[in-house]
Amino acid sequence: MHAYGMEFRHGLFLAPLSGYTDWPLRMLCREFRAELCYTEMISAAGLVRNSKNSRSMLVRPPGDSPLVAQIATNSPEDAARAARLLQDAGFDGIDINMGCPVKKVASKGGGVALMTDTDLALRITRAVIDAVSIPVSVKMRAGWDVTRLNAAELAESLEFAGITAVILHPRTRGDMYRGTPRWEVFSEVKERVRIPVVASGDIRTPDDIGFLQGLGADGFMIGRGAIGRPWIFRELAGGQTPAPLERRDIMLRHLDWLCSCHGTRTGVLHMRKFITGYVRGMRGAAHFRQEACLLDSPSHVRDRINEFFDQAEQA
Repeated sequence: MHAYGMEFRHGLFLAPLSGYTDWPLRMLCREFRAELCYTEMISAAGLVRNSKNSRSMLVRPPGDSPLVAQIATNSPEDAARAARLLQDAGFDGIDINMGCPVKKVASKGGGVALMTDTDLALRITRAVIDAVSIPVSVKMRAGWDVTRLNAAELAESLEFAGITAVILHPRTRGDMYRGTPRWEVFSEVKERVRIPVVASGDIRTPDDIGFLQGLGADGFMIGRGAIGRPWIFRELAGGQTPAPLERRDIMLRHLDWLCSCHGTRTGVLHMRKFITGYVRGMRGAAHFRQEACLLDSPSHVRDRINEFFDQAEQA
């Protein structure tokens, strides 16, 4: 697959997930064959106004590459200024969020709300493309609701405007993350554009990859399936699920990196979001999760993780 001026063997990408895809998760997923990663959704307005939270999302260690920055905005002016800042910061591409269904984003005219105002969506896209020389993509949904499934029409217009790839999660805003993705909409988008179309939504097994390849997907974006399972990329590429001791090592490194990234207290709090995924399917997982999520010291969490996996090995 060719996208963002790069070649990818499997086309396995880590999605932009607010609150999750900071550099610790990105670096772990890269170890397991994620070929391209995206930042968390960055507010263009926050970046332009030098918000501490937005600026913190630009921080990354050596090796966190290639990396695409995703922005959310309802302003062509903010979009262009943020895009220039991101290009200067060394990102490999910019993705414009036209798919976030969360109320605090959509109610301000950003995210999936842009699909209801295609003129604004195009003006934002052109502003970004004109502002930078790095590739620009758009992530979108099937539409706002079942009466407005306009992904194919919008994708075609955005291709004409100059984007180099479209990422499609074929649910509507009303669907949120429920139900089966509307893959017929994905097929329609694929038929209407010549640029790469990346599939997003409920991709968890090699069979899912095979199904989407049959629809013509050029790449595959993994989001929720990577939470507490960074090795999903290895599985999707035909590799093995990690044994418990390898899983423990990954979990401990994730804890250490989160504390390094966010500070000790916040790092421990962030780790709680991943614990369920790391131990899912293991004996005693529910009890371990309840106990671990009450701990507020990295050393105590680390000790409890080691104890849990030692017990699992002896069982």
